[in-house]
Parts: sequence; C-alpha cells; structure tokens
Amino acid sequence: MMSNDTMYNVKNRSAGLVGYKIAESGIRREFYPGETKKVSFGELQQLSYQPGGRELMAEYLQIKEAEVLNQFNIHTEPEYNMSEADIKELILSGSLDAWKDALDFAPAGVKDLIKDFSVKLPLTDYNKRQAIKEILGFDVDAAIRLNEPDKTAEDKENAAPQRRV
Repeated sequence: MMSNDTMYNVKNRSAGLVGYKIAESGIRREFYPGETKKVSFGELQQLSYQPGGRELMAEYLQIKEAEVLNQFNIHTEPEYNMSEADIKELILSGSLDAWKDALDFAPAGVKDLIKDFSVKLPLTDYNKRQAIKEILGFDVDAAIRLNEPDKTAEDKENAAPQRRV
C-alpha cells in the first residue's frame, strides 16, 4: 500500500487549463498548460473517487510514476508519456506510422498539443496533415489560414485613394 503523504509530480499536458475540486477536503487545483505541481497520493486517491477524476488523470494530467497509475487501474499507451519536445519532434521528423499511432492512441491532452503545435510550428508534411484531418477531424490548413493576419484589410487601410480619371 502506498503512503498518502508521498508526493508526486502531476503535469497538465494539454493545451488548455485543467482543474478539479475535492469538496470534502476543501481542495481546488488549477493547472495551466505545461504546469507541474506536487500532489500527494492521498489527494490523487480522492480525485480518483470524484466523477471524471480517473479520466482527468488518464487523459489530461500526466503522472510519470507507473505504480501510481497501476494503483488507480489507469491503462496507458506509450503516447501517454510524450513530452512537448517529443510531440514537436514527431511533427517535424517523425514517421507517418508513428504519427498515425499518436493520433489513434494518445490521450486527449496530447491530441490537444498535437493540434496546437501543428498550427504553431507549422506542420508542413502533407500526408501528416491529411492524417490529422481524417483521424481527428482537425483541418490544419484552415487553422493556419485563420491565424494569419488579414492582409487585404491592412492594405486597404494603408493605401492612399487613387484617382480614376
């Protein structure tokens, strides 16, 4: 049996804010994207009893210690342990098969980061763009176009009126 006082690093590995509340203990935690906090095993155990708590740990929070995940019966695939650097490496130089495996088996938080980095880096491999569109329904091309500044509006504002006659 694990000690309730043992502290573990818990990381938000999604692209958005993740939080939970354990009313019985008066605990409220918010994790910003990429933030890591020390959390006791006892608190994680209480979180696992909350509705959606185990899913939160499996899909959006990252706990590196396998014994903790085993204690809560959380099955993980290799993509569970992917860091931001691993995701960037996969986008820039990973194989298409590894890319598709990540899209199929990664937890939701990793998929959020994949989408986010695919737009920010950007993802240049056409086959990977097609795969993310087919598997996740996320159109990288459209997202990149939406993030570009509207050049025609800027040109109209900066251009002096021209005489027609």
